[in-house]
Amino acid sequence: MVRQRITTLLMLVIMLLSTLPALAANNESTPQLSAEMQRLIEQKVDELLAQRLATIPTSGPHSIDKPTIAKSDQHQIVAEVVQSLTLSGVVEVEANHTEDYDGNSTSGLELATVELAVDAQAHPWVQGHVLFLYEEGDEDDVVIDEAFITIGNNDVTPFYLNAGRLYVPFGNFTTFMISDPLTLEMGETQETAVQIGYNDENWHASMYTFNGDTSEGDEFSTIEQFGAHLGYSLEREAWNLAVDASYASSLFDSDSLSEEYEDAAVNGDYIPGLGLHAVIGIADLTLIGEYIAALEELDVDGEHIDPYTFNLEVAYTLELLDRETAFALAWQGSDDLVGFLPEQRFMASVGISLFDDTALTVEYTHDEDYDTSDGGSDDSSNSLTAQLAYEF
Repeated sequence: MVRQRITTLLMLVIMLLSTLPALAANNESTPQLSAEMQRLIEQKVDELLAQRLATIPTSGPHSIDKPTIAKSDQHQIVAEVVQSLTLSGVVEVEANHTEDYDGNSTSGLELATVELAVDAQAHPWVQGHVLFLYEEGDEDDVVIDEAFITIGNNDVTPFYLNAGRLYVPFGNFTTFMISDPLTLEMGETQETAVQIGYNDENWHASMYTFNGDTSEGDEFSTIEQFGAHLGYSLEREAWNLAVDASYASSLFDSDSLSEEYEDAAVNGDYIPGLGLHAVIGIADLTLIGEYIAALEELDVDGEHIDPYTFNLEVAYTLELLDRETAFALAWQGSDDLVGFLPEQRFMASVGISLFDDTALTVEYTHDEDYDTSDGGSDDSSNSLTAQLAYEF
């Protein structure tokens, strides 16, 4: 109640002070306030505010703290916080036409992705990162996709620590395509984790741990899942290379596998996973290869599966009509994932940079299902997707 009264009083005074000059401008015969009169009004406002603040309780269940920071200091604090913030994001709009395995055709236009990342670093050794994500059709909710704290200073040491909700460094999933590669569909893992990492000019490595969905038949889940990642990159004037390998103690804790094989994964043994990835760039030509695989078999209702996925891509970038344009082809595949992923996928895409940070990409995808003898339909599907994307 006291706050409301103070706010109302301030609004009335501000409105009075702001309208008086306007009235004077509209009526030349109306005398303007003298400097002495303005000083008296400001003095009276300060007295009234002081009286009101004196009545605010500072102890007890309904108490609040009185202001103790000067306005100049408050402005400085706000300025420093704003300067420490970095905003980035992406907006993707897609149009698509799809013919599924049964020959049914659908088409649509959707706001496929909206991402807004907020990074704050008010201290040289501490950085906060939050990523908000919206995907149309996914319950139309804005979710916190990432939120973690980084402790480290790359100018002093290559070591760092991440703690929070993040995508653990298992797999790489680099692609020129609009659609996610099958390797990502199988291996992407988002968890609340603690990660210790190392990052210098050429080498990067990390180890992490989390409490996943799988429990190896135990009644209570514990922090038992872990993984490691090691990578190397090298850049030269005419070519570049990036390779990495990753290990996960429980592959079926990935976002998709834990949902697709929920009962078998949660109540079964931990199935470790391996990820291998390489990108080679030679002038305007880029080659991408990735392999994600389970290292042991999983028992699914008496049937043992040993799944893997792969992605092979080649892309060529050139100037076309004064626009940077990338032509790309991809061959992807999976094994022992019938009913979840296609057995083979062939893709082609063309991406054109329309303006800075704005691209138009068209992608064609041909999927082939598993054979009927493996539990599939032995059919194929096709889709055509156009995406307009803006990054900032």
